[in-house]
Amino acid sequence: MRFPTFGEQRIQFLTRYLFCALGWAFFNIPAVTPGEHIPLATLNIIFASYFVFTTAAFYHAWRHPVHPARYRLAMWVDIALVATCMVNDPYDIPPSLVVFIMIVLGNGMRYGMRMFGEALVGSFLAIMLALSFRFAYGTHGISAGMIFLNLFGSIILIYAYVLMSRIETAQHLLERSSKQDTLTGLMNRRGLVETATSLFDRIATYGGMASVMFVDLDQFKRVNDDHGHAHGDQVLRRFSDILFENTRVGDIRARYGGDEFIVLMPETPLDQSEAIARRIQTAFAHWCTAHGYQCSATIGMGEAPRDGRSLEAVLDKVDTALYHSKAATPYGGLQRVDQLPVKLGPSI
Repeated sequence: MRFPTFGEQRIQFLTRYLFCALGWAFFNIPAVTPGEHIPLATLNIIFASYFVFTTAAFYHAWRHPVHPARYRLAMWVDIALVATCMVNDPYDIPPSLVVFIMIVLGNGMRYGMRMFGEALVGSFLAIMLALSFRFAYGTHGISAGMIFLNLFGSIILIYAYVLMSRIETAQHLLERSSKQDTLTGLMNRRGLVETATSLFDRIATYGGMASVMFVDLDQFKRVNDDHGHAHGDQVLRRFSDILFENTRVGDIRARYGGDEFIVLMPETPLDQSEAIARRIQTAFAHWCTAHGYQCSATIGMGEAPRDGRSLEAVLDKVDTALYHSKAATPYGGLQRVDQLPVKLGPSI
């Protein structure tokens, strides 16, 4: 699934307001006599309820731009409203039928192939149900042709949805592999930069903070020299597992390069993240000792946005803290930016 920015979603919400206003005007102008299935007063209440729902969803999108459940709920509410209008449309070829095209395109272009498939399937089913209702309670009744049209259309749509889901899954796997370190399963530098950029943008827009941990494995080269690269790979994989075991699902873990690792912990105070860092150091030291490796982890720590408003700015200070830690304690040290003996200048 694709996660559009609030700016993109804002355009979609404004389009919803526009079509809501046009729909209300269509059924309320004197030249149009609404169908008899739903009274006009009830239809106006439905339009008003849709307006309230859209406004609430708009506000929620402003506060929480990334929210897949809201994407789907809003889409299905769109489909339900248009289907209701179609049932009550007085014309043989209902103009409201065209709005389904906007639903399919609006969701498919913004949220990816899977949502495109869901919008397509939902819109088609809504069209078939609305047409069937119109025929059943109109003058024609439901014919065998209408039944088979629904059956054939449903089969085609199921096939299309499965195909689109497979395409999106393949795209997701390809994109994920380009951002993942194959040895450790952590993000690689590219994935880190993209994810961190989004995190720092969110902090700049909505506030908040994040702890930043920069880890360097001490004497890792000696492991490779004394035991071989296969053992070095084992050390890297085990340290990555320790990162997973001691951090949360929402934290960002990446192999920055060689024996360097980055961990970003959103909404985690530095005192709390320091305790996590020390647990990581202890777990790694115990494992290395048990397996005969003279290896440890030195960590530099900082906090965004206090120590910088971008990943590069924070890492510049955290790298300095890491350097001071190695100077003071060659192996297994930890240094925070805010506890450096020399005050660093501001970063942007």
